[in-house]
Amino acid sequence: MKPDVPAARPAGRDAGLVPCFPEQGHDVLRSLRDGHFWFTHRRRCILESAQACLGGRSQARVLEFGCGDGHLVEALSERWLAFGLERRLTDLLLTRRAGTRVVLAEGGAPPFAPSFDLVGLFDVVEHVEDDAELLARAAGLALPGGWILVTVPADPRLWSSLDEYAGHLRRYTRAAVFDLFARAGLEPIRVVPLFRLLWPLGRLRARLFGRRPVERPEDEYRVSTVTNRALAALLRLERAVAGGSERGAGTSWLALGRARGNA
Repeated sequence: MKPDVPAARPAGRDAGLVPCFPEQGHDVLRSLRDGHFWFTHRRRCILESAQACLGGRSQARVLEFGCGDGHLVEALSERWLAFGLERRLTDLLLTRRAGTRVVLAEGGAPPFAPSFDLVGLFDVVEHVEDDAELLARAAGLALPGGWILVTVPADPRLWSSLDEYAGHLRRYTRAAVFDLFARAGLEPIRVVPLFRLLWPLGRLRARLFGRRPVERPEDEYRVSTVTNRALAALLRLERAVAGGSERGAGTSWLALGRARGNA
């Protein structure tokens, strides 16, 4: 039996929290995502991190803040009582599975009371002007001592026209991620690089093709079957060797923190 949606709160509007994500962004990625090395690796890393925090507590409550079309909240729902929050109806209409618990937030105001063991923001805060305020607002939905799990694009040196197409307002250094958590009033635990083995390719691409206009965004993500298999194998090796180590650099960061209060 599915649980009820948590108690609602009144919605409001905050211009600094409006995401700069292309209107058809999830629609473009949807046809490419299944089996794609990048999305598969990111999903695994997020689920492993959440598992390390929540273990086998099947009744633990998880919120994905800014869930887009529900791709990740589906996976989270297979293990925990997971909810998704999204401010754009067009994205929620793409939710793939009937019964996925997603909620529309008019004006971006969270319609939940603080009740979650883990709140995740996966490639969300880089899309808004006031990233610390958005993170603080999301973290306010966690229970005292609850976990906050965040992914963001890494390293300003990797900036390219693809970032601009995706609506990124920034890429983060490791220090900037710790600063973001501090400004949001959170206790940072660790910041782990993702896609370490892709960093040289990302740096080379930014130097050679960083200003090339994005005309067909789907082509920027599409790779051949052979390339996809090779990169997937490299990333499996990365997970096996580096795991959750904080050493090194990658093309993304996975950051873990806790809401203030008694754990």
